[in-house]
Amino acid sequence: MTIPLSVLQQEIRGCQKCAAAGFIPSANPLVLGQPGADIFLIGQAPSRTDNESGRFYEGPAGRKLRGWFLEAGFEESDFGTRIYAAAITKCFPGRNPGSSKDRVPSPAEQKLCRTWLDAELELVQPKALVLFGGLAIKTFLSKAPLEELIGQVFEKDDGRLYLPLPHSSGASTWLNSTHNQKLLADALVQLRKLHDAI
Repeated sequence: MTIPLSVLQQEIRGCQKCAAAGFIPSANPLVLGQPGADIFLIGQAPSRTDNESGRFYEGPAGRKLRGWFLEAGFEESDFGTRIYAAAITKCFPGRNPGSSKDRVPSPAEQKLCRTWLDAELELVQPKALVLFGGLAIKTFLSKAPLEELIGQVFEKDDGRLYLPLPHSSGASTWLNSTHNQKLLADALVQLRKLHDAI
């Protein structure tokens, strides 16, 4: 028997797996979305700002990402309604030791959290996945260099469309290149096409 999305989200919010395993000091799993969302946005993990606000994509990089969606024709109100916001892991992983950069969740953490993400995808049944940053792109699309992926839309055997976007964090230097900025512009054209088609 399939459970309602609201029940799954309640179960996710109560998850303590990574804290119990000692990966993070405390768990604060985030969920943001409704049944029937056309687009499923997957990033790496919540930021410190997300952790404090209780909402996905509220930090500087997240606000820039939201700006890209607005450029492509979406409304701010689409986040959490038309756009289901998620990440490879649901909790803020903390900073790298001695650094202001967020830590990439370990493979073990990703595995612990993957069942939640798969369950969300199964219940939401989105038409398109927007993959935000290298970890999400490698996990769901390809390990090829970003330069070979950004600016294109891919259709996989599951019938869904996959649109990769680079990470917007100031810690990433990928967008410093003029060529890569052009690829981002191409990607936002593709995002607008998704907006208009779905």
